[in-house]
Amino acid sequence: MDEVQTIESAVLSFYRGDSEQQKETHKWLQQVQSSPQAWSFCWDLMQLNKSSEVQFFGSITLNSKLRNDWAELPKESHHELKQKLLETIVVFGNGPKIVLNRLCISLGLFIVHMLQHPTVIEEVTSMFLNEQLGNLTRVTQIEILMAVLEGIPEEVKTVRTAIPRAMVCEELNRNAEFVMQTVVTYLKEKLSRNAVEPQDMNGMINAAKCTGSWVLHGNVRLDEREAMIQTLLQAIHYCYWKEPKDDGCLMPEENELAETALKSLASIISSYATQNPKYSVTIIHFMKMFLDVLVPILDAEYKECNDNENLALMMYGLFIATLEGFASAIFDGIATESEEVASVYTRTVDMLIKCTDKPGTYPVDEMCSTYALEFWYMLQEEVLSMDTGEHRSRCHDAIRPVYAHVVKVLVRKSQLPTDSSMHKWNDDDLEAFRCYRQDIGDTLLSCHDVLGNMMLDVLSEALDESIMYLSYEQHQPTTDSWTLLEATIHAFCSIAQKVELMEHPQIVKLLKVLNEIPYEKYHDKLLGMALETVGAYSEWFGENPKYLPSAITLLVKGLSSTKASQATLGLKDLTSECHKEVVPYALPLLDACRTVLQDGQLKNPEMIRLMYTVGNILSVISYENIIIYLDAMVSPCFEELGIHVQNNDISEQAKARVVLRLEMISKLFSSLNINKTAPGADGGDDKDGQKLCLPARTSPAEPRPVQPILLILQKTMGLLKSLCTLWIHDETVIDTLCKALQQALTTLMDDMKPLLNEMCCLVLSIVNTNCVVSTADIAGNIILMFYNDQECRPLIVQLFTAIMDYNFSQMQANLDKLSRIADLIETFYAFNTRISKKIPICYSEVQIDCMQLVDYATKCMMLPEMPPMKKSVAFLTTFIKESPKHPIMGNVVLAQGENILRSTFLCIGGTALRSQVEVFAEIFLALNTRYPTEFVQWMKLLEIPNFPTAFVSAGEKEQFMRKVIKERVNKRLVQEHVRKFAAVCRNIVEYEGK
Repeated sequence: MDEVQTIESAVLSFYRGDSEQQKETHKWLQQVQSSPQAWSFCWDLMQLNKSSEVQFFGSITLNSKLRNDWAELPKESHHELKQKLLETIVVFGNGPKIVLNRLCISLGLFIVHMLQHPTVIEEVTSMFLNEQLGNLTRVTQIEILMAVLEGIPEEVKTVRTAIPRAMVCEELNRNAEFVMQTVVTYLKEKLSRNAVEPQDMNGMINAAKCTGSWVLHGNVRLDEREAMIQTLLQAIHYCYWKEPKDDGCLMPEENELAETALKSLASIISSYATQNPKYSVTIIHFMKMFLDVLVPILDAEYKECNDNENLALMMYGLFIATLEGFASAIFDGIATESEEVASVYTRTVDMLIKCTDKPGTYPVDEMCSTYALEFWYMLQEEVLSMDTGEHRSRCHDAIRPVYAHVVKVLVRKSQLPTDSSMHKWNDDDLEAFRCYRQDIGDTLLSCHDVLGNMMLDVLSEALDESIMYLSYEQHQPTTDSWTLLEATIHAFCSIAQKVELMEHPQIVKLLKVLNEIPYEKYHDKLLGMALETVGAYSEWFGENPKYLPSAITLLVKGLSSTKASQATLGLKDLTSECHKEVVPYALPLLDACRTVLQDGQLKNPEMIRLMYTVGNILSVISYENIIIYLDAMVSPCFEELGIHVQNNDISEQAKARVVLRLEMISKLFSSLNINKTAPGADGGDDKDGQKLCLPARTSPAEPRPVQPILLILQKTMGLLKSLCTLWIHDETVIDTLCKALQQALTTLMDDMKPLLNEMCCLVLSIVNTNCVVSTADIAGNIILMFYNDQECRPLIVQLFTAIMDYNFSQMQANLDKLSRIADLIETFYAFNTRISKKIPICYSEVQIDCMQLVDYATKCMMLPEMPPMKKSVAFLTTFIKESPKHPIMGNVVLAQGENILRSTFLCIGGTALRSQVEVFAEIFLALNTRYPTEFVQWMKLLEIPNFPTAFVSAGEKEQFMRKVIKERVNKRLVQEHVRKFAAVCRNIVEYEGK
């Protein structure tokens, strides 16, 4: 009794104490729950004189014991446990509900353990149906029975039972029809009356849940589920039409029953989806039943802000689930001689058009329209994937008018919320609408696949309508009339990637409209969408350059607006796609960029992005002009950096400016390249048929001028070294500097050689003082690029050795806490993977401790963080594959092979996330392919008892060894073996339904 009082005090302390106290108490209570004595004291805690918290703890303790520790209970105690369980259910039959629910779960768990007795489910069911549980009412007993039956299939997935899994599945299948018959009979009986008694609703809800949880069992054909489907539809019909609703809202119990019935219907349909062709006739019949019962309800709820929106949402969800599983059967109605199939298809399309066009704005006024978007993708996918021929042509012609109508509906539904309606919106609503609008854009792409160039005609009509609406509303005091025009422009923007590059009059008209809109009169979002659209058609402008002036004019105008972000994005895309076409407008465009940069009105991301545009333009103008504009536009960046260095200013304000300037320089370095290729540019052809986009006044016959970036670095390398010295202990600044140098190296490639010595010295100074992650990236590129250059070899070896030594020292210093340097490890082994793959000879020619390199990799692959784990595995895989060609590497693998496999088994056994274990298949394949004899010996590690875990038997390990050793090629098959072995090692049995 003292023990019970102690536990009771601990439970109350847990619920009523502070967070620190709760943590300690929770740990102690978990230990108590797992003790063998819990089988006894759980009943003492579930006494009526105890508090509800204590009673609940007693019930979850019983749950835990039944789920995890059944083996502790002697066989002769099973009957006593059953009696106690039933008696306690009687005690709590009328509440508290949280305790009764746990007791129902416990009874379900008990039944699972007793499934070797063929009649256990029938016996328990009979006991409840015949009212053999004390003084509980029949209504209560039925409610409890349905709750118990409903939980059994779910508990099977997690319970640890002595019964073989195959027998459990067999018994569930054998009992499924008995349970279903019991449930359906009960529901039919209640629904056959004129009115359902309120006290019966909970039992009916539990019964409806039962149908969904047991549907995976029984090996029953879909057409044999008709009675169940009819009964569930009848329940929905009854709940909705039972009586007039003054406020239009269903009562909570009726709403829950209807929603539960809909969930179960969706489960039934989805569980047969893999057997699609088998049930074409049946699914048409069921779909007709759904349409007959549910569409009248949807019609009644076809309004804004309706109180039963979630119910309507679930009805549409059922239709979509049916279409996902049986699309072909229903879409046969597009062009068929069967009136029934054609009718079902037509009614389905009409219903989903109405769903797409649900009144109100998503998601504040309605939630349903998003469900229909998936249907329009499915329909076009079905038709366009048909074999070419007359049937496909007929189907295509049949759906075109539907999609033309849908386009206009989608344009209306994608209108942005107006300022006058913003009081109804919160941040979550705005984010949901952003995603919804993106989904509409994706759906418009599907519409374009169906309509082709007809899509432009439809959108052109919508553009005319939106302009007319805008003109009509101009005399009104409101400024909300812009949203329809903005939505129409958004539709044009969404399909830009699909539009053919020829000169379309509809696109020309759009551009004219975009340049004529008086943006100052309307919300700035209208200008933002116009700018985004111009950027989206950058590739089109490349093929239709005569329209470039209007695009450039609008984008330059946008630079000085509140939507400068969209303008800089548009210019970035335009100058990237239209290399040679932008040349006639290059100098005025550079002047505009310089002006807006000097004004200081742009935000930092916009300034950085604009420098990419500047680099693109500089790449195609004359070399003389490049130098002039570099001095005018880039010098200010370095001048400001020089001032900070001169003043030794390391304040936070200075840091922000230094990072900004370095990021601007980095963007310029990524795009300024006078040797870049551009299709169709004037200049000499390269071997791939592309043409070099050479600066004006430079011909292929003349010596190639020095890359502008190299000129910049030659003049500023001293400043960059001083900057590095000043900020050497600040990771952000050093990381940004390294990224800028990395961009320069990527652009210059071999042209960097004149500055290689200074670059390496700068990188080495960073490595030896504050080796940020990006340092390994730039060092790796330098090593890969110049290792085979004999002139540069000593410098490259020094850099390589420094990188390796630094990382070894960091891993040694953090050996017990490698997770602290997870980012460094990720970059380091990504770097070594590249070395192993591209220049593995490096490990032989440079004095590197490869044994230590591999040993650390086996430790890093066991980290809980996914990126360093994956990079370590990738390195080991590549190193193993390349090692036979290089004796030093080969000796390391032979010495470390067993260690590599030991770490791999431990990862599979539990160290790594179960969802990630398939990556270790790469190591098995690499070792098995390159070292097959040794691999067989190393695999005998599995013969060690309780290795990698105690859950896997010797026979299961032997079987895994055999399968993995046998397979040297099929990666997918080895991944499957690894995944299953990992589940066994973790005592997780993957449940497989029918």
